[in-house]
Amino acid sequence: MVQKFNIEDKDKPFESYDEFMRYLFSCVDVRIKEQIKVMQQDYASDRGGYRNVMYPDLETAEIKNQKRYDEFFHEKAKSEEESDFGEEDSDFQDEFNDSIPSDLLDLLGSFSNDDEEEEDASEASIDMDISEMITYIMERGRLSREQGMILPFLNITEKLNYTNFAVFCFTASILSSLQTDYATIFQVINQNSGLPVPTIESAAKIYYGSDYQVAKFYDDMSHCLEQLQPIMPLNVNPAMPFSTTVSPDKRLIDFLFGSEDDKLDADYSRFFKMLTKKDEKLDPIMANEGVLDAMEISFSEGVRIFHYYGDEGSGRRFFVKKFCEKNGMKAITINCKKLFSYDFRYVDHALWAVTRECILTGACCCLTELTFREEEKEKFFGYMDLALGKLLEKDILSFAMSKEKLPMKEITREDFTELELPTPTTGEREECWKFFAKDYTLGKDVELPEMAIKFLFTAGKIKDALKNARALATMDKNIEIPRETLFRGCYNQMSSELTQKATKVKANFGFEDIVMNPTQRETLQHAIDQMNFRKQIYDDWNYTKKYPYGRGLSVLLFGAPGTGKSMCAQVIAHELNLELYRVDLSKVIDKYVGETEKSISMIFREAKKCNVVLFFDECDTLFAKRSDDGGSNQASNNNKTALLLQEVEAYDGVSVLATNYK
Repeated sequence: MVQKFNIEDKDKPFESYDEFMRYLFSCVDVRIKEQIKVMQQDYASDRGGYRNVMYPDLETAEIKNQKRYDEFFHEKAKSEEESDFGEEDSDFQDEFNDSIPSDLLDLLGSFSNDDEEEEDASEASIDMDISEMITYIMERGRLSREQGMILPFLNITEKLNYTNFAVFCFTASILSSLQTDYATIFQVINQNSGLPVPTIESAAKIYYGSDYQVAKFYDDMSHCLEQLQPIMPLNVNPAMPFSTTVSPDKRLIDFLFGSEDDKLDADYSRFFKMLTKKDEKLDPIMANEGVLDAMEISFSEGVRIFHYYGDEGSGRRFFVKKFCEKNGMKAITINCKKLFSYDFRYVDHALWAVTRECILTGACCCLTELTFREEEKEKFFGYMDLALGKLLEKDILSFAMSKEKLPMKEITREDFTELELPTPTTGEREECWKFFAKDYTLGKDVELPEMAIKFLFTAGKIKDALKNARALATMDKNIEIPRETLFRGCYNQMSSELTQKATKVKANFGFEDIVMNPTQRETLQHAIDQMNFRKQIYDDWNYTKKYPYGRGLSVLLFGAPGTGKSMCAQVIAHELNLELYRVDLSKVIDKYVGETEKSISMIFREAKKCNVVLFFDECDTLFAKRSDDGGSNQASNNNKTALLLQEVEAYDGVSVLATNYK
């Protein structure tokens, strides 16, 4: 028989995770054995009076417990399981047995069986109390982990600083979930046939034995309850907290004994995703190189909340992946747009679940899709504060990601670092085009510097544009990606928000199609040249310092209907090889205060990304004469006019405004 809890084996690692867990389970078996013995003695001496428990129930529980106890403590060594006889000796023994009368053999056999039963029934000799047994196991577990063994149970209990009693309670709950025999045992101990799992109180009775008193061990039980709550779905009754049942759910069992490291809670799979992937190869940082350094500095100073804002493809997720790769972490994303549409109770439990996932997997948390309507502002801020509070309570690194800058000071009072991910500079965009284009065969007519100038793309959008262009070229049965196809791939990155307010117009007309006097033609040609040579003027000649603002092209066309204003807008777009979008004023002007201004800002913001020509036909609808007559309507019109003028001046692309009035 192998001796368990041998002090001489204290510095010996376990052979497997299974052996480590069996030692932990044996601690529960030892204490249950003692508890059942106490209950039997109380019952026999008329001190029992146990509710819903008959003496046969105690005997049944004792038998089941004794079976588990014997399986562990009376386990034979492998050498003992092997036969003591060789093949020749076995033949000799058979001949010897044949020469002895059968009745004598039966008598000798009964003596042998009695000796074995007496040995099995003997108590295991353990020179430790329950706390020392758990300490012994955990120390050997740490040695095993140093040898490369993966021990999820040890990792999570150490991360949450479990006391020995919390470890015992956690172990007892796992036993009740994995082995049905323990359902009967805990029904007896709980004195409740409908309660087949341990409670905080019953676990304390088993652990502390005859020393148990509620007042004496109140702090231990309260602390245990607090330690179990982050990873176990406990339904705590505030009036009777220690009657809380302790039972792990499937997700926790999967973490402890499953083989999939990145598996998340299936109940919330539509909200949670694992952002980082094992052995994922990340692209080098092509733009905004200082962001990662800023993250590292803030993190080292104890900041645990970061707010990223920037356009799609600006690298919000990319920089988190880079940070996790450098610090050996994982990252989980939450789709807040989906989650925050539910009621408070559901959101609260979902946030508990994602906090648990971060604890189990050692991941940081990324709050994504952070958008809200004005009427939902209060609800959104409340859910954000709740989410950041739960994560920060467990010292979990959090990243809030949005397109627009959020008023974080209104959302949380905790320290945070705010980082903007702006559109890359022309030089950075050119480097991105060169890097991502290496995997594609481009046509001879493609000039990457031209692509960097015309499209104010983020690194992610450049990558997506090339991928989309490759698909379009394949559909056209082209091996190479010609310039026209690459432009189509770029324009396909256009935001749907712009297409809701503006209509694409195909620019079919060029200079040869329009009739105008030489002076007008020369003026129009100069305007087009201003855009074609802007890189040389502003970057190569360093005129950016002299003109830091208003480097776009604004063209105002006026004349009677039918004089060619719309045709002239098409000529500009055609000569610059840009898309032309006519703004639909019926979809821009809104009766609600502030909505028209929001639409105008959105149009210029989205147009800037793909560098399209914006055509405001009949712009006098928006450009009303500004006056100060004190009326609210006039003040609103003045605001719209002022905003449109500001956006036109700040737009780095081409904006064409047409009116019938001079």
